[in-house]
Amino acid sequence: MKNSRQSNDALLTQNLIDLLHMNINPWHRDWTTFSGKGPHRNIATDHEYSGSNPAILELWTALRGYSHPLWIGAGQGKKHKWIPRKGSKGCAIMLPVQISYRKRDQEGNELKDSEGGPIMGSFATFKYSRRTLFNVQDMHGVTEEAEAKLQEKIRQECESFTPLEPTARLERAERVLGAWSVPTTWSGNKAFYSPSDDRITMPGQDQFLTSEGMYSTWAHEQIHSTGHKSRLNREMGGGFNSVTYAREELVAELGAFLVCNRLQISSDVLNHAAYLKNWIEVLKESPDALRKCLVAASKAANLLCNVEEENPM
Repeated sequence: MKNSRQSNDALLTQNLIDLLHMNINPWHRDWTTFSGKGPHRNIATDHEYSGSNPAILELWTALRGYSHPLWIGAGQGKKHKWIPRKGSKGCAIMLPVQISYRKRDQEGNELKDSEGGPIMGSFATFKYSRRTLFNVQDMHGVTEEAEAKLQEKIRQECESFTPLEPTARLERAERVLGAWSVPTTWSGNKAFYSPSDDRITMPGQDQFLTSEGMYSTWAHEQIHSTGHKSRLNREMGGGFNSVTYAREELVAELGAFLVCNRLQISSDVLNHAAYLKNWIEVLKESPDALRKCLVAASKAANLLCNVEEENPM
């Protein structure tokens, strides 16, 4: 019997493969889709989901056609007499976990500090939450009164969110992306990151149809640059049709979406069908391939935006 992590990995990965076979990229999204309703958040607590979870919830949204970025756990809903509709399925999100360990030398001996105590190290990993989330469109009240309260709560949540004005969003994107340490050269007609030079090249700004298109492309290339050996040290070699190349492109796609989601701008880096086909090959490698890409993308987005991972529950 598969454990919960393997089951969630397999489900999440298969969901994405199904979308890609339909030539649907769930993270190629116009911000205006939810601009009047806000980010993915919990309707009971108002908590905004962070880390890789916006990408997971966006995938679930694309798969099931939701129009509200509002979620709730079954237990949370039960307190309000709101329950999942028959046949609906919950989405498992990921929680950051800090693992501590005793450091050892090359011979396996424990390292000690000046007082004889163990020298500790730590690293971050992720686990799926035991409690799945349901979109509010899959919830209903067990009584007419409870149903009315649910619909009123949804209305209030959607109307209470006030997005930044477009100019303010673009100014923030310029401020955040412009602060990244890797230099950018604006010339030519191609966008790419060169690991050997540790430099980003972007087309001239006048070649982009929209400012958001320029910033989302810039975020994509900056995510690539986080993989440099002096930063997160991801495997980045290989030609266009290689699995390594496709995996790195998927990480960059996910990372750019997470960055754009924070900046409240559209994530519209154009990927032709060959990219989607290559991503399918990456995902077929193992059921946990998507989770590993999500974790890598979350770390890259956090580094780029200079934020710490939060507990999303």
